[in-house]
Amino acid sequence: MIDTWEKIIDPNFINAELIGPVGAERVVTIKDIDYAEAFNQKTNSKEQRQSLFFNECKPMILNKTNSKKLRELFDPEGKDPRKCVGQQITLYVISCKVGKVQTTGIRIKEASQEKCADCGQTIKATSTKTVAELVDISIRNCGRKLCLACMQKEAAKRSKEATNNE
Repeated sequence: MIDTWEKIIDPNFINAELIGPVGAERVVTIKDIDYAEAFNQKTNSKEQRQSLFFNECKPMILNKTNSKKLRELFDPEGKDPRKCVGQQITLYVISCKVGKVQTTGIRIKEASQEKCADCGQTIKATSTKTVAELVDISIRNCGRKLCLACMQKEAAKRSKEATNNE
C-alpha cells in the first residue's frame, strides 16, 4: 500500500526535487559514467541503466536528452563516453510534461568557466567546495579569482612575507 501521493523515486539517485525548484542549479564533477541498478516503475523490477556518478552527490540516471548533451559537450565524435569523466557540468531543474502530467526534470549544461587571474586555468570544484565557493573565498582572501593551487601559492607567499616582516 502506498503512503504518499508523491511519485515513487529511487532513493539511490538524484532527482529534481533534491536540486530545488524550477531554475535551480548545481555544479557537479563527473566521477564516472557506467551502468547502475535502478528500479523501473513500469515493470516493477530492477534493471541496469546508464548513469553518471558525481563527486558531490548521488548518481543520476542518464536519459537520451542528457546523454546527447554530454556527447555534444565532451565527445562530439561520439567515440568515447569516458571523455566526460573529470569534467564539470551544471545540473538544472526544468518543468516538463511526461505524458499528460506536468512534472520536473534535470537537464545538463556546461558549467560556468571561471578562469584563474594568475595562471589562466579554469577554476575547478573540489570534493568539498563548488567553483562559486572557491571564487568567493579567493576574492575575499586574495582580492581576485584564483584556482585552488594559486590560492595556496598566495597563502604561502603571504605567510613568508609576514615571517620576514617580524
